[in-house]
Amino acid sequence: MYYYFTKQTKKALGILTLVWISLSVCTVSSAMAQATNATISGLILDDNKEPLIGANVVVRNESTGFEAGTVTGVDGRFQLQQLPLGKPYSVTVSYIGFNTQKLTGYQLNQGDRVNVDLTMDYGNNDLAEIVVTGDSFKNQVEKLGAVTAIDSKQIKNLPTEGRNFTNLTSLSPLQGGGGLNLGGQRRTSTNVTLDGVNARNQLTAGEIGRGPYTVSIEAIREFEVATNSYDVTQGRQAGGALNAVTKSGTNTMEGSAFVYHRNDNLASPYDIRGNRREVVFNNTQWGFSLGGPIIKDKVHFFTVFDRQDAGEPVFIADIRNEDDERRLRIRKDTLDKFIDVARRLYGVGDGQQVGEFSRKTVANTFFARLDWQINKRNKLTIRNNYTDWSNPFSVNDNTAINLAEVLGDFSSKENSLLVSLRSIANANTTNELKVQFQHAERAFSVNRQLPATNMPRAIVRVVSPFPTENNPNAIQTTNVQIGGQRFSPETNLEQQVHIVNTTYMQRGKYNFTFGTDNMVTYLETLLSNEQNGRFFYNSLQDFENNNPFRYAREVPLQGLPIVKQTVVDFSVFGQMEVNPHRDLNLIAGIRYDATMFMNEAAFNPAVSNELGIRTDNKPADFRNIQPRVQLTWDIKGKNTDVLKFGTGLFAAQPHYYAQVNNIQNSGAMLAAIDVQGDLVPEANFIGYRDGLPAPGIPEGADFVSTINSVSEDFRVPNTFKANLNYNKLFGDRYRIGANVIYSYTFNNYVYLERNLVDDPFFRLSNEANRGVFVPANTIGSNGQTNWLNSRKSENVGRVLELNSIGAGYQYALILDGSIRIGKDGYFTASYTYNQAFDNTSYNCCVANTSTFLPVVDDSRRLNWAYSDNQFKHKIVLNGATPTWKGFTMGATLIGIGGSRYSFLVSNGSLQGDFPLNNALAFVFDPNDPNTPENIRDGYNAILNDPNTSESAKKYLRESFGKIAERNGGENPMFYNLDLRLLKNIKIAGTQRLEISGDIFNFMNVLNKDWGVNNNLSSSRNLQSIRGFNQNAQQYIYNVEQGVGVLPINGTPWRVQLGLRYSF
Repeated sequence: MYYYFTKQTKKALGILTLVWISLSVCTVSSAMAQATNATISGLILDDNKEPLIGANVVVRNESTGFEAGTVTGVDGRFQLQQLPLGKPYSVTVSYIGFNTQKLTGYQLNQGDRVNVDLTMDYGNNDLAEIVVTGDSFKNQVEKLGAVTAIDSKQIKNLPTEGRNFTNLTSLSPLQGGGGLNLGGQRRTSTNVTLDGVNARNQLTAGEIGRGPYTVSIEAIREFEVATNSYDVTQGRQAGGALNAVTKSGTNTMEGSAFVYHRNDNLASPYDIRGNRREVVFNNTQWGFSLGGPIIKDKVHFFTVFDRQDAGEPVFIADIRNEDDERRLRIRKDTLDKFIDVARRLYGVGDGQQVGEFSRKTVANTFFARLDWQINKRNKLTIRNNYTDWSNPFSVNDNTAINLAEVLGDFSSKENSLLVSLRSIANANTTNELKVQFQHAERAFSVNRQLPATNMPRAIVRVVSPFPTENNPNAIQTTNVQIGGQRFSPETNLEQQVHIVNTTYMQRGKYNFTFGTDNMVTYLETLLSNEQNGRFFYNSLQDFENNNPFRYAREVPLQGLPIVKQTVVDFSVFGQMEVNPHRDLNLIAGIRYDATMFMNEAAFNPAVSNELGIRTDNKPADFRNIQPRVQLTWDIKGKNTDVLKFGTGLFAAQPHYYAQVNNIQNSGAMLAAIDVQGDLVPEANFIGYRDGLPAPGIPEGADFVSTINSVSEDFRVPNTFKANLNYNKLFGDRYRIGANVIYSYTFNNYVYLERNLVDDPFFRLSNEANRGVFVPANTIGSNGQTNWLNSRKSENVGRVLELNSIGAGYQYALILDGSIRIGKDGYFTASYTYNQAFDNTSYNCCVANTSTFLPVVDDSRRLNWAYSDNQFKHKIVLNGATPTWKGFTMGATLIGIGGSRYSFLVSNGSLQGDFPLNNALAFVFDPNDPNTPENIRDGYNAILNDPNTSESAKKYLRESFGKIAERNGGENPMFYNLDLRLLKNIKIAGTQRLEISGDIFNFMNVLNKDWGVNNNLSSSRNLQSIRGFNQNAQQYIYNVEQGVGVLPINGTPWRVQLGLRYSF
């Protein structure tokens, strides 16, 4: 690893330091609520039930010696915030002339607000000690309807494959099918924090770590999925945030050694499609933890080492039967012929290129934390987390089928160092400072079968016969690729300084929170996207004749196009909390965020002169004022009926990859060529394998640059949220609740094509009058268009401008409940009805992919429809039995359904612009006499095929006579049941042995046809272009069979065995 900052980065750090110093002078010191959000508060009365003003309140964590104190205000209330998590806590209240009271046994979890109400009695200062229940639903009122909390008990008892704690995000009722997608939003709008500081990959979003886990689950105390928390310290998010808190040492020396293992003998002998498996796999995770006191009640440490060694299968066009052929849209004999041609004429190796493969991966994680109680006022925490990941044969391309030589390797290293200082300025002011330095390196490398510098690709359209009883001429079409790929070689360097300052102050009956949260990020990125060149072949015969019809490449003009940039994210916030009535709590605040990209792209005068677009705009947004309010009503004053309403604005971060696009594609670093016909250079794949460089700019060919830019009025995404939540608590054992949620997102980023003619050259009268943006006489008899003819200006190539016109909305109803069973058992359940719509679902990263949104004709006209992030129903059940003779059984059942898919047209750009295969299909009416017979027969074959899903049939019928609606198809429910069995064996003293067994996809154990995911992918090719009728100015189509055949996805059952020794 190396550390390097540009002048812009140093300048940004200087500005940030001055801002921080200025704010520190105003705020005395600093704090951060996202770290724990744990509070102990209460009301102290005298024996006349009057507020006791000035009573001394001291809380103490008996396991670490941590203490904090305050005095009650004019209303008799006190509040101690941002307390370290743990147990047992004691609360001691004293006042001259009254007996001292001490309550013990409290437990503080993330986000808990423990309420301690006491009535003091007159006396001689005698001590009365009371032991209370440490954990209660009433402590979680603050979190209800706002977050899904996953505590240490759930982390221990619930099955977690791969032991990655973020997999438990699926327990959130608002988590969709995309991992970190929350509330129907893009995953780039989900924030990730660890101990209150950034743990997000700023380049592409998601976790900072790219391996199986960013931090060992052994180091995680608990975490939460926040979706409707209106605290102003929650920032840089739209859908929500994942906030994790790590473990710390105590006064007791504790440690563990563990090993968890999975292999092919502990899994189904079949793959998910019911075929016998051939390749073995294994996964072993092992390590240790150790923590305890260095100096009792003063200095504590905690460390974890965690390693994963894995060998796992990879499937590439693994055809075992006819069902596989239909799923992959290619016949085995056709694929075999393709591979034969590739070997004989293109130099593809004799080794295996399709089928089932094995690969080995290695991941290491080391975590260390030191907590030092310097004195009664100051506590210092130093935490470091390091991860690395070697993941060969994992980087795939975006063609439907890529031979094995296409898959590249990936590796990464990440390290984060955090220093935190918690200070007590006085009895009413608590502060904390957090400073983190984060470093990440990522590398995508080429498959070892190819030259290290990569080589061109060959992308071949392959047609296979799939005759049916109703349509003997039925076909299916797919694309197959050999050679290099678009993503390799590539390197990413990311360095970040994160400084957080927050102050908590109590003034009378008001509690104030204010501070600042700032990041400076330096990125150095090498992208090779589309720079190796790609040859397109229209058929397998053309491939055998080495007759490509098109060649496209981004040609570097100044050597390696390395992009260096610095980004500053700045925020300030303030919040007031007050109880206007004893049973009413009001929180109101405001947050301000600013984002500044410090590096601009080169100015391109041609683009400015031709289209009036500047390429040197720097994305910046200083307009993100976010007011928020939350009202909590304890209806009966007994914490049994709680109604909460919250609303506010949230600003999310854009992915930093966008400015990499803009700087790299200003026209100064790369030139774009896209030629057809006689200008296509010779495709010498044998030579490329021996080091021959990819063809540059062919003689006689015009070249232009693909331009990426950003609009002058760029804004970061903003989301308005509101929710109404009711919870009924029945003592400490039962809780039921209902939550109604609404959100509206605006200023979502999307790239728009600016060098496209304003109006279509002609319209397809037989397809709802949709437009085509190239002249009809330029369309070949095979139906192929040339996007160069769609340009507004012939002096520049594609011009994609990043705009902020994306929008979306979501609403949901959540019904949930929890039960505590026995001493340590529990059960929770939730049902979610959700609807999410948007006008663009672009998430990340390459600008081109933004224009791949399914369209009617004009990609600039964003069309409202169900979001790609839509799910309709979700059921979550999880729980664990009370411990019985050392045994505990945990289970998780998750059912989710209602994701969407679209019917598209393949084999070219129907509308004539650059994106291929993104036109929504016009579904001809089979009852219309003008409908071609082959189309009618094709539709009937789909409708009569028993393997076609009812959902696809419904989507097809509803689309007769019109253009299919984007995301008009709906996928069915999918359920997954995981089980975990624990046995704790006491050895001697505190020494214990824990034996565990996890069964993932348990329903597949009972029946190999169960536990299968039948979701259709988001893009389904209903029709393919096979020609163009110049006289009628109409396209000629084939119907693609198998468009609605239910796929068989998922992973079959597997068992994970674990052994953990602890003391």
